[in-house]
Amino acid sequence: MHTKQTRTDDDGDSVADNADNCPLVVNAEQTDTDGDGAGDACDTDDDNDAAKDGADNCPLVANAEQTDTDGDGAGDACDTDDDGDSVADSADNCPLVVNAEQTDTDGDGAGDACDTDDDNDAVKDGADNCPLVANAEQTDTDGDGAGDACDTDDDNDAVKDGTDNCPLVVNAEQTDTDGDGAGDACDADDDGDGIGDVCDTDDDNDGVEDGADNCPLVVNVEQTDTDGDGAGDTDDDGDSVADNADNCPLVVNAEQTDTDGDGAGDACDTDDDGDAAKDGADNCPLVANADQTDTDGDGAGDACDTDDDGDGTDDSADNCPLVANAEQTDTDGDGAGDACDIDDDGDGIGDVCDTDDDNDGVEDGADNCPLVANAEQTDTDGDGAGDACDTDDDGDGVKDGADNCLLVVNADQNDMDGDGAGDACDIDDDGDGIGDACGWCR
Repeated sequence: MHTKQTRTDDDGDSVADNADNCPLVVNAEQTDTDGDGAGDACDTDDDNDAAKDGADNCPLVANAEQTDTDGDGAGDACDTDDDGDSVADSADNCPLVVNAEQTDTDGDGAGDACDTDDDNDAVKDGADNCPLVANAEQTDTDGDGAGDACDTDDDNDAVKDGTDNCPLVVNAEQTDTDGDGAGDACDADDDGDGIGDVCDTDDDNDGVEDGADNCPLVVNVEQTDTDGDGAGDTDDDGDSVADNADNCPLVVNAEQTDTDGDGAGDACDTDDDGDAAKDGADNCPLVANADQTDTDGDGAGDACDTDDDGDGTDDSADNCPLVANAEQTDTDGDGAGDACDIDDDGDGIGDVCDTDDDNDGVEDGADNCPLVANAEQTDTDGDGAGDACDTDDDGDGVKDGADNCLLVVNADQNDMDGDGAGDACDIDDDGDGIGDACGWCR
């Protein structure tokens, strides 16, 4: 008698247990990445690199070292962009160094970011004085650390090589006596007479032998030396500014000030501010003011006068800068002083037609203080000026600010008890506590 055999499949994945590399874990595909006989579905180290899958940054690619160049959580072994510069490793000329721009100066396939010799001149970048320009010889004429191959001023004379008539010889002045394009500093025949400088006794060919020539390399037959310094006139006034750059070549002016920017320095310009008024007659020689307005007639034009109206108040603080008003009275407080305000009391009626300028109810013709409100019209000394605008209310010759009896005449200012109240208005002259009205006590 035959007995029917039953095939066992514990995980029900259609793979019999005796053939299932994960008999207790469903894995019909039977994937076994590392071929160790344990399917990935139940293998704790799918790639068999000793890094458990849960901690492995490439669980399906062996990478025991777990290198992750860009720190993105995916190990280099399975990361398609190891340096995270958005350029896939397969196309990246520096797959382990960020260089999104992929610059490769020498075109050797290694990007500059990871190339130790960017210009491929056999000199390592760290020692190369032109790391991006091939210059195996490393020539550096001026010794400034930048090789001539990449230095824009090889001789370091402040003249760029492209315009320097002696690019390898210092000659900031760029003198070229014979105008042949080669500066005297590097020209073997400065004056172009066909006789080399070494044996030429008259280098500038001006008929004056070099030994006696005060400008042996510049033609100057007349040998003019304005400042008597022994050097012919390349700096006539001796102010350390060469004549060809000096805005006053015959007048000392080292600072080269040129107020009006007309090319003539103030030192020799007869109209420094260019306003057509000659400096000698200009009331503001350094500030253009063709009209020469001088409001206060003090000799200083308004354009450069800090007090145009000469009232002792600087224009910046003066509420009437063009009208003298030392007291700065501003009845309506609108910022415009009464002296120049067309409506002093700010009542909307211009002063010309306002019959009550201070708006106190008293017509100007009868008002003893027409610009100061004083409806009561008090005039203690009867001098016609109301107390509100009178600087000596009692008319005793002592100004109110200093008068110890403002409203009582006391020119002598006697103050027996020194209490600040003059005897003329003090109810207790001697300050003994007994009022004056009680009489003298003998």
